[in-house]
Amino acid sequence: MYDFLRKPRWIISHVLILVLIVSMIGLGFWQRSRWQEESAKQDRLESRATADPVPLDRVVGSTDDPGAISDDVDYRRTEVTGTYDTAGEFAVRNRSFDGAPGGWVATPLVQADGTAVIVLRGWVPDESGNPKVPVAGADAPGGTVTVTGTVRRTQERGSVGATDPPTGTLTSLARLDLDRLAKQSTHPLEPVWIQADGSTPPQGDLPRLVDIDLPTPSQNLSYMVQWWIFTLIAIVGYPLVLRRVAHSSERGDQVPMEDPPERPDLPEHGAEAPTRSEPPVASGA
Repeated sequence: MYDFLRKPRWIISHVLILVLIVSMIGLGFWQRSRWQEESAKQDRLESRATADPVPLDRVVGSTDDPGAISDDVDYRRTEVTGTYDTAGEFAVRNRSFDGAPGGWVATPLVQADGTAVIVLRGWVPDESGNPKVPVAGADAPGGTVTVTGTVRRTQERGSVGATDPPTGTLTSLARLDLDRLAKQSTHPLEPVWIQADGSTPPQGDLPRLVDIDLPTPSQNLSYMVQWWIFTLIAIVGYPLVLRRVAHSSERGDQVPMEDPPERPDLPEHGAEAPTRSEPPVASGA
């Protein structure tokens, strides 16, 4: 019944299925390790984002290259004091908040040594997704301000995405690209920007503070489950396929137990059918 399993083409099929199963199991374990790594990273980031703020000069040096800032700096809480340079304020377009269109408002905060740090003050609504600064009702506090917030690294364009003109003074940007902002800033810039979560004195209702969006490892977990579900399907499904093929083969090898019954009213194969006899016709009187 299962002799066909030893045929060369079926042996090749067994080997391919075995390789597929082993590969899917390995991919599942790889996604599991990635999930564990990302879970540990998430715990570290959450710990940083909820820690007490420290002065910015204890986090980074003002001469550091924005592109060389390490992951260890990201999401650390800091506190910085200075005066907002509203002339350098700009918007980061196409940023939604609870599904509503709008953009971010960011303003340089000039410290006592003349170095400025870009502060993301929050989000403002705008139907076009490209708010024009200054935004009415979203003025930065005047005088000396102490800002608390989260340190963030410069944003860079990936393989796709909007681009900004390389020169000129821009009041609307696609992202918080510190290298691009340095080209138009009148002050030396810190190599990081701050996502504000409060200030003294406080700002008004606008812009609305933007919550920290920590990366989550849920994607790796779902991939791990998917790979192991595929493995289970292969382990259970392939034997069922073989069993079905074996039964189909067995039914194809059977012969009828007996010939169908003969019907005496039908002519034998090749014989002429009998002609119908007509009754005699009576002669006329």
